[in-house]
Amino acid sequence: MNMEVVSEVDYDVIVVGAGPAGSIASYELARAGIRIALLEKFTIPRDKPCGGAVMARGLHIVRGKIPKRIVEQMIHGLRFVLPDGKEAQFKSDRLIGITVFRSLFDEFLAKRAEAAGAELHENARVVLASTSEHHAQVKLRNGDQLEAKFLIGADGVNSIVSRSLGLRPKRKNPFRIGLGMEADFHVGHEGVMEATRGDPSILEIIPVDGRISYGWMFPKKEHLAIGIAGASVHMHPLRPIFESFRKKLEARIGIDLKTDKKRTYFLGGDGILGKNYTRRALLVGDAAGFVDPMMGEGIAYAMRSGQLAAAVIKRCLDQDLYLEKHLIEYQALCHDEFAANFAMAERAALKGTSFAESVLIHAQALKMSSELLAALARGEIGYSDIPALVVRNLPREIPRFVRTTIQSRILKKQ
Repeated sequence: MNMEVVSEVDYDVIVVGAGPAGSIASYELARAGIRIALLEKFTIPRDKPCGGAVMARGLHIVRGKIPKRIVEQMIHGLRFVLPDGKEAQFKSDRLIGITVFRSLFDEFLAKRAEAAGAELHENARVVLASTSEHHAQVKLRNGDQLEAKFLIGADGVNSIVSRSLGLRPKRKNPFRIGLGMEADFHVGHEGVMEATRGDPSILEIIPVDGRISYGWMFPKKEHLAIGIAGASVHMHPLRPIFESFRKKLEARIGIDLKTDKKRTYFLGGDGILGKNYTRRALLVGDAAGFVDPMMGEGIAYAMRSGQLAAAVIKRCLDQDLYLEKHLIEYQALCHDEFAANFAMAERAALKGTSFAESVLIHAQALKMSSELLAALARGEIGYSDIPALVVRNLPREIPRFVRTTIQSRILKKQ
């Protein structure tokens, strides 16, 4: 056991950033009786660039206890729309996620952490972070300084914590960082129903031809969340690319899409490849770069990384362990949970539309495809589990697939 004497500090843990990762970590620690300061640089609720799709594996972390007022749509499927106009749709009877406005969802998670005992500090912008042998420290823009035994950086892709501690470079690598633009378009309930062909339980994903990027249309009650994202090197000039995407989508769904507020954002991409721990500090969520390389989904991964960080720090506090070597367990846990899935997703993403054209179009004819999608979204399996499951289940699917294919060809000839 490390018998290091720790000087008196303000808190046991300072969490910088009240997004899903920071709020989940704060909740888990606070409910264990640990003194938490949850710092948010804005007033809550605050705007957040995001399509607002929360997969079921993220909902499981809060045990599905999301207030109804926050849920915009219950999601049961995905539709991929390819550049040639072909579509591949997968729908399940099982819930695969929900859509939300991130301002309300993040507020719910932050207030949940506060109710568990975390001290929530709004308008608390961190400008510098550091760690020493005896404590972790943050300096706020107003000049205040706070000290704790541990620090969690949950302050997004532009993380001050990660750069202050030397865990990420000062300048972003355009090959490892994503860039996107999105907006919520108010079209009313009737507009949502028309755009989704009467089924707002489907998320629409639109791979972009010739680019490592994609677009999306996520239905809400009276809005359509529409956006594009991709590797930063492929997303310039961003605004014209977004406008071109919007106009094509507008023509396809037959609805005017007008908005005054477009939001630009970066997507982290270092994830498992980057070091996410150092003496007395961990990175979680977007600050660590935990984003699905293929779908760009990060909320559920952020929430899970917050859970893992909380578990490791709680163990360290219980045993008075504070050195860098004591936090490496967090890196290992994240690697075990995310690495194989991220690697497979990245390989698929690099193939661009060729993957969708060669795999998804044919896969939609298989009943098991929708169930695999549901299991993936619910966290019951990962991308890396899919090949083995396909091999195991394909024999019983072949007769139906052959029958469906033959019927389809007969109808085309008639």
